[in-house]
Amino acid sequence: MTNIVSAPSPRDIESVGGFLGQRFHANRTRRLKDWALSEQFIRLHERKRYDDWFWMGEQVGKWLDASAYAALIARDDDLLQRVEDAIERLARSQEPDGYLGITSRIHRNPVRGMELYEMYYVLHGLLVCAELLDSRVALEMARRLGEYIIRTWGPDPGQFPLAGRFPGNGHDGGEGTLILEPIVLLGLQSGDERFVAWGERTLVHWDRWLEAYPESIHTCGYTAMKQFAAGERDVYELRENIHAHTFHMTLLGVAALHNATGKAEYRDVVLGCVDRLAEEWIFLTGGMSSDERYVPRRYYHPRNTIEVCPQHTWILLLHQALEWTGEARYAAEIERDLFNHFLAAQLADGSNWSYFTPLNGRATEPSGPNCCNAAGHRIAGRMPIYLYGLRRNGPAVLLYTESEATLRPEGLPAVRVRQETRFPSDGEVVIHVSPEQPASFTLHLRIPPYAQGATARVGSGEAMAAGAGEFLTIDREWHPGDTVHLSLPLPLRAQAGESQVALMRGPLVYALFQDAQADRVVFHGRRGLFPADYRLGV
Repeated sequence: MTNIVSAPSPRDIESVGGFLGQRFHANRTRRLKDWALSEQFIRLHERKRYDDWFWMGEQVGKWLDASAYAALIARDDDLLQRVEDAIERLARSQEPDGYLGITSRIHRNPVRGMELYEMYYVLHGLLVCAELLDSRVALEMARRLGEYIIRTWGPDPGQFPLAGRFPGNGHDGGEGTLILEPIVLLGLQSGDERFVAWGERTLVHWDRWLEAYPESIHTCGYTAMKQFAAGERDVYELRENIHAHTFHMTLLGVAALHNATGKAEYRDVVLGCVDRLAEEWIFLTGGMSSDERYVPRRYYHPRNTIEVCPQHTWILLLHQALEWTGEARYAAEIERDLFNHFLAAQLADGSNWSYFTPLNGRATEPSGPNCCNAAGHRIAGRMPIYLYGLRRNGPAVLLYTESEATLRPEGLPAVRVRQETRFPSDGEVVIHVSPEQPASFTLHLRIPPYAQGATARVGSGEAMAAGAGEFLTIDREWHPGDTVHLSLPLPLRAQAGESQVALMRGPLVYALFQDAQADRVVFHGRRGLFPADYRLGV
């Protein structure tokens, strides 16, 4: 099946600025280029002495993924060299049977704690390096690790189930079905059909494995996924205290199976689940879940904490849905999360990420590496590729920030697209469209759902209406130096519940920093606010 939207190569992102660019570069310079941090991740694999259940073995995979993207986007040779050095060191740490982890053999029963979760990210990091950097070493490491996994787990006699009662050093190992995605991607990238076949064979066993292991509260069986997609069950009914991040990861695995096999059922299940989550379970800020779980609505509270982890896999699911369908609503949800809950978890200097960030309350800087600060730097490292794409083989602007990219439509000259804008502070965007030579094609501009009354004009031409929540398409012969002036209204909006109100402008949900006010008692000592107590400046 041909995708409607395709992302640009990170090498084709020429520059990124504005708010999103600031956050991208802070993540690169203060987090990814913290050599002591990445050294810690690499040495865990070299030493193989870690025996606690925590997910420390994932860290190097997320770092490789983020750093490969960020280094290419920013033309950062120092970071790129660090990635290449890490690949060589990891290759030397891989054992003859393919094991690539951080644990001594005595603690593998068959693995320690959450090692399948850790291997998920190690595989992803290696596959990103193989694809973006053309690293044969990374692909060979991934192949050997993949063979170790499909030899150890599966439905055949003598293999372990992907969810079962493993001795786990404090963790039950019940989330193993998530390994589906990188195994299938390995099959696609290597051309080895055994990995895709293993993925389909194990998928049909998810239901029985999880039925035999009721205490697992990570994700659900495939039948339950289909029921949620069809509207027959709610998400919290799929598994008691279902883990949001793991549920998203297993959906990404089903999506990979569709991309590998073309079977429509897999795509329909993923889109059905994504659509229901977006409609019923995503907050105004783009975050989701209570702590780590999808729970009944009566248990939600504005001070409940929200993880970075499920947001990062949610953004990946949204981008997959956008690629399949080309529908603007999926890019709108990416924008909602990036501009609000996701980047609210990043420290101002870019050096770390909050583990949990409540809707109403304080983000807390973690003391050391964890799953969420690694998830944050993973998505932030590739964030600029979400700005642009090809939609039906025409250049598309998907998110707005000061930036520039080269897009390469098939059968047409390359097109350089550059945005001049102060978005989201201001809704005026000047888009410079410069094909290498004059050519006829359709330019696609996503109009956000809040931008009612948006207009666009090419050069000094007549203004044209642009429908909110849709793509504006401009089909004409384009010449080097052409410009489009896009005007996106950013009205102040309010959404109220029984006792609370949210103020929004453009993609932003506003926050009132109570401790920054001149008279904090006014805010801490009262249940509500009164008109005389505050002034909103835009």
